[in-house]
Amino acid sequence: MLENLRIYVFVSAPCTRRFAIALILTICYSIWFNGENTDMSLPSSGNIVASNYLVLLPGDNTTQSLPREPYRLSELPSDDSSTLIDIKGFKFLMNHYPCNNTQPLILILIHSAPGNFVRRKTLRETWAQRSPLVSLLFFIGTSEKFQDRLEDENSKYKDLIQGNFVDVYRNMTYKHVMALKWTTYHCPNAKYILKLDDDVFVHVSAMVEFLTHDLTLLRNQRLILCDVSLSSPVKRTWRSKWRVSYLEYPGRYYPAYCLGWAILYTPDSVLLLYREAQREPYFWIDDIHITGIIAHKLNLTLISLHSLVLTTKKMTDMLSNSRIGGGFLFGPPDMSEDRMRALHSFLSTTRTVINLD
Repeated sequence: MLENLRIYVFVSAPCTRRFAIALILTICYSIWFNGENTDMSLPSSGNIVASNYLVLLPGDNTTQSLPREPYRLSELPSDDSSTLIDIKGFKFLMNHYPCNNTQPLILILIHSAPGNFVRRKTLRETWAQRSPLVSLLFFIGTSEKFQDRLEDENSKYKDLIQGNFVDVYRNMTYKHVMALKWTTYHCPNAKYILKLDDDVFVHVSAMVEFLTHDLTLLRNQRLILCDVSLSSPVKRTWRSKWRVSYLEYPGRYYPAYCLGWAILYTPDSVLLLYREAQREPYFWIDDIHITGIIAHKLNLTLISLHSLVLTTKKMTDMLSNSRIGGGFLFGPPDMSEDRMRALHSFLSTTRTVINLD
């Protein structure tokens, strides 16, 4: 396999050292893991071929023609717009088109539960504000209990996307694929797509800096950047919230996948994942299904952003001592509203140096 593998990485002068090292280590681990682990059986069959990358060193004027789009909307089945995996007659009950034929640097898709009004309000009042570079939406399913309040909220903020499936935990994969569907149909020109949970803090200015200067992906393809989970065993015990039966998933281990709280996609990855998710049988753990099983089948590359996540200890130190800086893209997972406001206030009133080296 190695003699047929071309490993290419874009490396520019200001490229993040930790990111470049993580990229190379991830690719090397992927080569070893796919070749050595035979227990990682998947529901889908197919040969795994290593992804190709091109190393462009500073001063290298090498140019390559971009591959064509992964597919065109006209190539999808005629009933695709009204189908969501196995739901026939799917439709958006609430819908907006914030891209308006523009090309935002980043489209942020925030998964939220219908009843999380306080969380959404907190995000809108802190980091989650639209700009010419950033388009942002919240994705929800239906809720009989909260529907009237949701319609009032949407009338005020115009940032809710609602699909006609019940918003319960086992339907999370519908929500994830709905977000990919919305991007495919309504904002295909976004340069990057960021999927988030609604308890995540994003350092937006650092993210913009990272995407425009530190991360040179304009000619890279088929990438997913996230906090990667490797060699996770399938939970079989009835006591586990994550129990999966042999019928649902026969393998002992899941393929490498993204922890679902923050996932950064290149647009071609979104298109490919969406098309394949529409064909695959439903599996309820969405991050494993989309960024693990399907991404593995499509041979998409997962790159770790773990080193750019702020730890709880580092955040506590920063909030107690304004002289402590450091670069990060995301706050710790599962942040409370109070901590989110505190971190936003700190970044708004303190001149922190965005240094991702």
